[in-house]
Amino acid sequence: MVSPLLLPTNMIDMIFRLTLGAVLVLAVINTVQGVALLVRLAGHAARRQPQWGLSLWLPAFTSLDDIRAWLDAWRDVLRSGDPVLAEVRATTRTVISRHVYLALLSHTWAMAVAAIVPRVV
Repeated sequence: MVSPLLLPTNMIDMIFRLTLGAVLVLAVINTVQGVALLVRLAGHAARRQPQWGLSLWLPAFTSLDDIRAWLDAWRDVLRSGDPVLAEVRATTRTVISRHVYLALLSHTWAMAVAAIVPRVV
């Protein structure tokens, strides 16, 4: 039988603090970048649609044809070959991949600490 590792509680606290700090920093970066993406998408939609794209964000549906027209308008905005939209797509991929990394990082540390020091967690 292998004896359990004797780790000082200061080290465990430091691991938790570092992990929490990393998670919070990445969460703030993701939030700021996500808001910036929404602002850029709204600006792009406003340039391409009449009335600053208000009908895209606040649609008034009275029939199925209105829903189809609204979806077609979004397709026109999102399928344009505009370089701004290509950059928005690339940044969106970065934000999503960072979010997945953040989730994996926090869960990995939690599992590692739980495996190393089961009596503390």
